[in-house]
Amino acid sequence: MNGQEKLRAGKPVFCRYRDLSREQLNVEFQVHTSWTDGQATALEILQAASERGLAALAFTEHVREDTSWFPEFRDEIRSAARGFDHMSVYVGCETKAMDDDGRLDVSQDVLDRCDIVLGVVHRLPDGRGGYLDFKQLSYEEVAEIEFRLSMGMVRNAPIDVLAHPGGMSLRRHGRFPETYFRDLMKATLERLIAIEINSSYLVDMPAFLALCEEVNPFVSIGSDAHRLSELGYCRDQLIELGAGRS
Repeated sequence: MNGQEKLRAGKPVFCRYRDLSREQLNVEFQVHTSWTDGQATALEILQAASERGLAALAFTEHVREDTSWFPEFRDEIRSAARGFDHMSVYVGCETKAMDDDGRLDVSQDVLDRCDIVLGVVHRLPDGRGGYLDFKQLSYEEVAEIEFRLSMGMVRNAPIDVLAHPGGMSLRRHGRFPETYFRDLMKATLERLIAIEINSSYLVDMPAFLALCEEVNPFVSIGSDAHRLSELGYCRDQLIELGAGRS
């Protein structure tokens, strides 16, 4: 994979940060619909994405191991996408880490139907089938547990993207250790998977981009769009910050 490769049908192709062109920024690889907690239908999202000139879009719906509706969701996306041949449209999922070894809360059937799989940390498992209470944990504890869960996915899970890295720490404490970000970037690069630049969670985008410049990982662009107004926001923010080669 390199910066000259184009998006192709089937699966997205990610390039390394320093190779990003403005064209390769023009994507939205984390979108949620009304199938889960999004506020719009697939067709409404495609129409809005088209109006905003996006070249590629990935529907990455939240799933769990017992999710049964994914085939119908995939069929709906595929059907709606037929009217938007000028965009590359992908069907995927967002699934959370269940332990430090990279076990995911998703079935193999769903994974087999995905063009793109986002691995995330949403909860902190307690090792007994439940979850730890964020309110009972310090910032350092949350960050360390989130780092371990993330590294487990990067090393072992069948994911294409480590999505909103550090997201739980960022949402609850407004920070995530730079050394953890750096180590995650290095690990994703070693495994040739992408780390997400996520405009919804990052509180200091310039600092994160400076690390991307240093480590040069493969990257995915995602606004974590749940509303039509959020489509393309990450692209726009990156362009405003001067990312991407002209």
